[in-house]
Amino acid sequence: MSKEKEAHPSPLYRGIGIDGCPAGWIAALIEASAEATEFQRIRSAVYPTITDLWADLNPNPDYDHVLIDIPIGLPEGIAGKLNSVEDRKCDRDCRKLLPKSRKSSVFPVPVRQALRAEDPSAINFSVTGRKLSRQSIHILPKISEVDDFIAQRLKRQLPVAGFIEESHPELVFLNLNTGIEEVPLYRKKEAEGQRERLRILQASGLSQTQMEQQFTLFLRKHVAKDDLLDAAALAVAAHRIASNSAEPRYVTKSSETQYDYEGSVQMNIVYVRSWQAPGI
Repeated sequence: MSKEKEAHPSPLYRGIGIDGCPAGWIAALIEASAEATEFQRIRSAVYPTITDLWADLNPNPDYDHVLIDIPIGLPEGIAGKLNSVEDRKCDRDCRKLLPKSRKSSVFPVPVRQALRAEDPSAINFSVTGRKLSRQSIHILPKISEVDDFIAQRLKRQLPVAGFIEESHPELVFLNLNTGIEEVPLYRKKEAEGQRERLRILQASGLSQTQMEQQFTLFLRKHVAKDDLLDAAALAVAAHRIASNSAEPRYVTKSSETQYDYEGSVQMNIVYVRSWQAPGI
């Protein structure tokens, strides 16, 4: 039995949603038993690094599921060492599932060789023929941090596949919503967009009081309100997967899935379909 399993004997299932924020990483954690009629606990915390987050939360693959809004699995081009992928199919497939107004929220993912390059965009162009967007360049340090974290877990033979997975908040919000195709209508930085997303979380089992309490915990310069909403949405989806309340769905079907780390980890984006919260 691994040390991770020994350290977490809790019978409760935990969904952990992680999103980048100005202060580092914001994690939202939802905890409840499989038989619970409502979420028994939600908490959130900010961490400077993924390693700090993991050490504090100590996720266990037997009880927990982790969803993060950052690429897991990076292309390396046809001459790559860990894969020969030039362009991630999951990003294209994710855009297809989003309404027109949200397709731009899926940023082009850099090749691994660009992560520590002096000119990341030039290196990316040399491998793929495409330059990087400003958004992609801005999050390179976080992409690199998670890539190193995943690589170290694989090196130590710790669980990754089916336990720590990439997700996308806009896709999750769209599918948590109950049947209104173009909702959320407003962008997540707008006040009305945040109210829309909060209503979706409420319909998914998180009370307004619970979420408002979480908003008071952080300075906005450290954690933006939409960062916390995104993390909470991923936590809801992660809890449903952990507790077997919903089947994980992937944007790229299994027969077309690309893999990284010499076939150890799939490049895919997970979400769950809409579902009424217990008792609603």
